[in-house]
Amino acid sequence: MLLEKSFHKNKKQNAERREFLNYIAFIKFWAMNLIIRFHLKQPKPKLIDYGARMCEFLFISSGFLVGYNYYKREMPATYYTSFKYAYKHLKSFYPIYIIKLIYKIYIYNRKFTLTDYEILIFYILMARDYKRFPALKSCFSLIPWFINVLLYLYFLSPFLLVGIKSLKNSLIIFVFFAFARLGTELLIRNGSLNIMEINFHHGTNIRLMEFYLGMLMTPLFFKIKYFFDKIHNEIYLKYFFTFIQLIFPVTIYFIMLKYNNYLYRCHFVLISCVCTFLISFDYGYLSNIFKKKICKEIMSCQMEMYIIHIQLNKILSKILKYHLIKNSELIFLEKLGFIFIISYIYRKLFRDKLAKLMDKIVNIFKKIFIINFENYPN
Repeated sequence: MLLEKSFHKNKKQNAERREFLNYIAFIKFWAMNLIIRFHLKQPKPKLIDYGARMCEFLFISSGFLVGYNYYKREMPATYYTSFKYAYKHLKSFYPIYIIKLIYKIYIYNRKFTLTDYEILIFYILMARDYKRFPALKSCFSLIPWFINVLLYLYFLSPFLLVGIKSLKNSLIIFVFFAFARLGTELLIRNGSLNIMEINFHHGTNIRLMEFYLGMLMTPLFFKIKYFFDKIHNEIYLKYFFTFIQLIFPVTIYFIMLKYNNYLYRCHFVLISCVCTFLISFDYGYLSNIFKKKICKEIMSCQMEMYIIHIQLNKILSKILKYHLIKNSELIFLEKLGFIFIISYIYRKLFRDKLAKLMDKIVNIFKKIFIINFENYPN
C-alpha cells in the first residue's frame, strides 16, 4: 500500500514537472519551423544562418529537457537502459522515416550500384556518416544527420545524467565543456581539424557538447526554481518572466541579425544556453497560453514535419507551379500549412499504430535471437 502511494506521488510530481515547460516547447516548435524555412526558402542575401542557430538551440534545449525530466530520478547508467531509452524515442519517428525512404527508393531514377546499397543500409540502420560518399550523400535526400545524432545522444543520456547528480559537479563539468566547445570551434576555424572533409557541425562530438551543456544546467535551474516556487503566485514575478519571455527571443534575434558574420558558432551556443535557461522558468503569462490543449496539439508533430518537409516541398512545388500567389513568403506559409496538416494526420492516425507494429517486430526478433542463442552449444 505504501509502495503504491509512493508510485502515485512520484507520477504526480513527474507530471507536474513536465507541465511547467510549455514556453520552451513553443520556442522549440518555432525553432524547428525556422529550420524548415531555411531549407525551403533560404534568404538572399543570407542575413541570418537560421539553420545553424536553430540547430544549436534545439540540441541544447533537448539536453536540458532530458536533464529536467530525469534530475533526481532513477535512470541506471547501463547499456540496457540506454537501448531502452533510445528505442522509446526511435519508435515515435522511425516508421515515417522508413515510409519516406521507401518513397525515395520508388522515385530513384537510376540503377542502384553497390555503393547505393551500402548507403541505403546506413540509412536504415540510422548510421549517420556518409561523407566518404560525397557524390551520393544526398541520393535519398532524407536529411538524416539531425535525428541520427539526436538518437545517439538519447542513447548516451543515462551515462550523461551521472554528471548532474550534484550542483557543484554539474557546474565544474559545464565550465569544462564550455571551454572545450570554444576550443574546438577555434581549431575548426583555423583548419586544424579539417581533415578528410569532415563536417564537424554535423558530427556527434560537437552536438554531444551542446546537448550536455543543456543537460548540465538543470541542477542550477532546480536550485533557483525551488526558491521561485515559493513565490510563483506573486504578480511581480509573473510580470518579470512575461517580460523575459517577450524580450529575450527579440534580443537573440537582434544579436543574430547584427553579429551573425562576426560571432563564431560556439558563441551562439553559449547564447543559446542562457536563452534556454531563462525561458525555462514557466511563470510568465505566455506560458499559460502555450499550455492550452490546442497549442500542445499544434506543437506535437514537429519531428514529423522535419522528416518529411524536404520531399513534400518538392511535391508541393510541382502542384503550386502555376500558383496565382507570387509572394514567396506567402507560398512558404502555404507549404508549411500543408506540411503541418499531413504531419498532424500521420501523428493522430498512424504514429501510435505503427509504433505498436514496430514493437511487435522487435519482439519477434528478440524471441528469434533468444531461441538461436539458446541453441548454441556451450
